[in-house]
Amino acid sequence: MNKPNRPQGKPPAKAGKPAARPNPNPKPQGPARDKPKTHVATDASRRRQHSAHSSSQDLDDGEEQVLQLLALAAAVAAGAPDAAGRRVGQDELERMVRNFLRQRDDETLYEALEQLRHDDRRAHALLLEVVEESADVVILRRGEKEMEINAFLIPFLARTRGGLRQELALADGDAFDALRTSLQEAGLESAKARVVLVHHLYHPDEIDALTYGDVEAMNRDAFASLTDKKVMSVPAIERSMRGWPENGFGEDDQALELRFLLGFALKDMNDPFYAVPRDEAAADAYFERRGTAFRAWAEQYTPLLQQCLTGKPAGEAPCELHFLYQDLFHGGKRTGNAEYRMLQMMSELEQGLAQSGVAADGATAVFAVADEDGETVLQVILRAGGRVLAQSAQVLDGDPQEPLLDAADAVASLGVAQFRLADAIDADGNAVRERDFPQA
Repeated sequence: MNKPNRPQGKPPAKAGKPAARPNPNPKPQGPARDKPKTHVATDASRRRQHSAHSSSQDLDDGEEQVLQLLALAAAVAAGAPDAAGRRVGQDELERMVRNFLRQRDDETLYEALEQLRHDDRRAHALLLEVVEESADVVILRRGEKEMEINAFLIPFLARTRGGLRQELALADGDAFDALRTSLQEAGLESAKARVVLVHHLYHPDEIDALTYGDVEAMNRDAFASLTDKKVMSVPAIERSMRGWPENGFGEDDQALELRFLLGFALKDMNDPFYAVPRDEAAADAYFERRGTAFRAWAEQYTPLLQQCLTGKPAGEAPCELHFLYQDLFHGGKRTGNAEYRMLQMMSELEQGLAQSGVAADGATAVFAVADEDGETVLQVILRAGGRVLAQSAQVLDGDPQEPLLDAADAVASLGVAQFRLADAIDADGNAVRERDFPQA
């Protein structure tokens, strides 16, 4: 888990992942396998639809705040950072965002981000970083002392027969307590910090449903719980546990599912454990140590988490785990969703290729990044001789360049050797403005 000034999302490349991406075979069964595409409506799109049907008076009331936020984000993004990496007006922008979060005014934040995504990508990236960081990391005072609390996620993929069962997940209280203490014993968090895990295993739908304001409120709940012995309820955290949807897996289906562990860490502002060196080489070494510690934790405590998920002792748990990387809430969410969507895409493409009877080395992969319903979507088709063999699509979060290159690498692992790039791909598999795929 990172300090506010650390990058979010995946760790630096040299830190790496604890294990290679699992082969999508045996192919996961269930709802994800029944759809020709993985592009689904997101909470952001539903929020936009809700806003479109709101009264004009409601829109007018919030319009000025949105415009102020847009103007300030654009102005700050246009400035050059100083030696400390700060820009003129950044403090004001951060205060404005924190005010919206405290007021639970998510609509203003989402509206501003949506407009900037189309109009000013540089300002969008800056505002997104500020909003996510302000939700994930909260500075609060207890008496005369300022302390930092942040929300973190540990995403992982679980391969089981028949799917995970919510009534069994984390039901073993002793195993769960051991899992919580392992985070500090293994050096993922400072020994001086106060670290808690939420006693609930989160489904991706539950994580995706949490707004920026929800996460900020959960941080405040956790802070109160850790610093005030009289606190008996944590309403924001309790609301976050909506329950899992039906998985649709058969008893004998091989299921590959994404789940999240959610935790909070309360720390002193000057705890040296979390201090990232300013020197680039020293910072790289710092993140490499963090990555090494996480990989060692994942290897050592996999049997314990298997017991937590299935209720069966280590060695008897029919569950294969693949950990991703611990990060602040929104970075962990992005990493987990991206990995799972990539595996869905690969499963769909591989199934289509197998059904076509065409060898992978005889197919051409065509990629396109397009806007659909206000969202950035990565489209992929495999074709041979003008015939579409398979196609898939996935919603992207953030800059599409890295996911595009990751997708090309993943498709190459199937044995496909020819790649093309297009502006868009229609429902019939026709590419618009097709051209050579750029060299990495």
